[in-house]
Amino acid sequence: MIRQAIADKPPGAILSSADFLSMGTRAAVDQTLLRLMKAGSIERVARGLYVAVGQHVDAQTIARAMAQKTGERLGLSPSPEPADLLVVPTSGLTRTIQSVGHTVQFRRMSERKVQLASTPQGSTLLELWTRGMKNLTTLEIQKATGHWTHDELARYAALIPAWLRTAIQQANAPRKSITIGLTGAYDWSNVNIKDDVLISKVLEKHKFEDVARLCFYYGVPRVKRVFKRRPFEPMTHASVTRMLSNISKGLRKVPDKPKDAVLNQLIQDELLVMKASSSMTA
Repeated sequence: MIRQAIADKPPGAILSSADFLSMGTRAAVDQTLLRLMKAGSIERVARGLYVAVGQHVDAQTIARAMAQKTGERLGLSPSPEPADLLVVPTSGLTRTIQSVGHTVQFRRMSERKVQLASTPQGSTLLELWTRGMKNLTTLEIQKATGHWTHDELARYAALIPAWLRTAIQQANAPRKSITIGLTGAYDWSNVNIKDDVLISKVLEKHKFEDVARLCFYYGVPRVKRVFKRRPFEPMTHASVTRMLSNISKGLRKVPDKPKDAVLNQLIQDELLVMKASSSMTA
């Protein structure tokens, strides 16, 4: 009866004494499985677990069978590529199982880490967590999580430490240059650029549209304060001084108009000034 039951199992199925207890006592079943193993019909995967000889069994199947036997919880996410060495976060004991060409390392971890390890995305977060705050860069975090949706990130928020949540939010936050609407990526090398540093970079380039957008976003007084604190070349200083003066006058003339309309008007006025200046120079 046990031979027939084994033959009816799907390929690669792991067997245990519990599968056959309806056919006899535990002692009789154990003795029968031992005789079948000695006869070369089955081979032992781990203590109390067997597989039919010649059947392929992967490391994840072995790990799940062990967990089913012991009742422990595993952090085992689906893996497209089989591995000879499988590291499995577990709520049970830390141990190593050598079995049919595989090594399964069970590592005891906290409940949160076991939960994280049970999905591919959670495993990514667990890897970032394990590396630690001091060993991660913003670009690495962005590469790992930048394509996730807000809901996907929120699903794991309660499982990861606060420092990692903050780091992910900062790494994936829109660049300030995009939020403000600047024409250039002034913050391309530092997504967490400080506001005053960004203002200084824009003023140094002194492109009128970008200076105007700075004034709309931060306010003219703040832009002027940064401008006064930072040394600029004489030509840049003169150009920015004129721009800030014209922007301040333009804002005072049309305080109630929509921002976009005011900005477009300021840009048009600046183009006229530049055109007139070019004509006089010619």
